[in-house]
Amino acid sequence: MKIVFEKVVPQAGSSFAILDKRSRRFDGRFHFHPEIEITLIERSSGRRVVGDSIERFAPGDLVLLGQDLPHQYASDPAPESAAAAKVIQFRRELLGERWLELPEFRRTSSMLRRADRGLKFSATTAHAAVKLIGHLFAATEAARLLILLQLLDLLARDTRAQPIAGAGYVRKINTREGDAIDRALRYLDAHFAEPLTLEDVCKVLRVSPATCNRLFRKSIGQSFKSALINIRISRACRLLLSGDDSIVDVAFSSGFTNLSNFNRRFKELKGVSPRSYRKLTTA
Repeated sequence: MKIVFEKVVPQAGSSFAILDKRSRRFDGRFHFHPEIEITLIERSSGRRVVGDSIERFAPGDLVLLGQDLPHQYASDPAPESAAAAKVIQFRRELLGERWLELPEFRRTSSMLRRADRGLKFSATTAHAAVKLIGHLFAATEAARLLILLQLLDLLARDTRAQPIAGAGYVRKINTREGDAIDRALRYLDAHFAEPLTLEDVCKVLRVSPATCNRLFRKSIGQSFKSALINIRISRACRLLLSGDDSIVDVAFSSGFTNLSNFNRRFKELKGVSPRSYRKLTTA
């Protein structure tokens, strides 16, 4: 599936779009659109790419993505599970060109500026937002718009919201480059446990190694090698959380052939060793 400039069309009688997404799994499309997006994950876990960030998502994950910020959700392989998310998409000029200059929306305006890098909200705010989002999806016409404003105010008051993409991230890709990086990420998803090389991806994209690495850096702000390590560590996190496999088995199942290298890379990205990570997340 190609990355596209995603055209968002609100339902008749609405100034913004809401989507109740339900499927076997999130399809992992890497895309962007001019609408600001709020996504609440209800079911499924996997890998979320936002700009130059590659992180895990799980039920309860609530993020706000600024306009034209490339993103992708890819569910973990789990044949018997289902994926569900509630998504709200709206334009910055939702209430006109100057509504964000009003003093009542000072916090919201500041938050939307910060959302250019994406924002992940705290568990406390996400828990409170679930109820509001449920009301929003059940409401119609003016009530729906009023609830959206309430939701934005709630999110804007979260002092623990964390930026997702790096401070220096600037979107630079076009749809053709986005299509290529989408295919590359899909290939890495399917083959991350194998001894992959840059040349393997070059063959898939039919480009030179220099062009391939340049594409990775321009699209997601990382080299091929860094992206592959991030995806492997993401899968290792899932295995550490969902099972009792030994650290050695987790390392090899995630594509690492050297345990000390796995431990070092894991600590670089997560700040703790794999063993400590398992203890922290299961405590």
